[in-house]
Amino acid sequence: MIVSICDDNEIGREILKELLWEYQRHRDIETLEIMEYDSPLALIKDLDRVESDVYLLDIMFPDGNGIELAKEIRLRYHHNPIIFITSSKEDTMKAFTVYALRYFVKPISQSTFFETMDYVCTMLYESGAPKYFLINTTEGRQRLRFSSIMYVERKNQSVLLTTNSGKIYESVTIRESFSNKLGPLLEDGRFVQTHVSFVVNLDSLDLYGKNYLTMQDGRRIPVSRNFYIDAKEKICAYFGQNFA
Repeated sequence: MIVSICDDNEIGREILKELLWEYQRHRDIETLEIMEYDSPLALIKDLDRVESDVYLLDIMFPDGNGIELAKEIRLRYHHNPIIFITSSKEDTMKAFTVYALRYFVKPISQSTFFETMDYVCTMLYESGAPKYFLINTTEGRQRLRFSSIMYVERKNQSVLLTTNSGKIYESVTIRESFSNKLGPLLEDGRFVQTHVSFVVNLDSLDLYGKNYLTMQDGRRIPVSRNFYIDAKEKICAYFGQNFA
């Protein structure tokens, strides 16, 4: 699960992070990634890079407004839950205009927060929910959302999965080929194998070159001769246009 917190108050962010970590422990959530922002502008810049399962937003900011931020989120993600947790009591009705799931006035209790997150998790597991990739890592068994994976690299007898948040997961030793291990990803149109040791998420592609792809974190991923034609066809089909 990926959760974005946007609050200009550092203490407020810390409280929400602690609640999320407690929720993970109590509900045995396998994977939790927390994206932290201190302003609406910072989150807006990251919206195309990271899609969160849920957004926890304040309302009042020195450089923006939580309602306007929610409108920007809704332009890209129509159904992802937005929860306002704020000191302002005056914007409850405005929250309905951006289809907010909940509106809480600080402080929020653990029981109320857990109850709301339980509802969010129920929504995520309904039919049509995001796909997840299961893998045994050096940190334990991980359940990573497809959209959170930027690219995957083979490293000796293991694989490295780099996520949009910048976190890297390393698998334990794999006993099958790289392509077979990543079969569930490669069956999804977003993922393309460009090299015997690389699979990329096209949603995280920043620049296409003849012999390489530049990802949104600046990493150059090689496109080898053996995979060039197939990769080019899949990229063109995915984006609906031709590349040199």
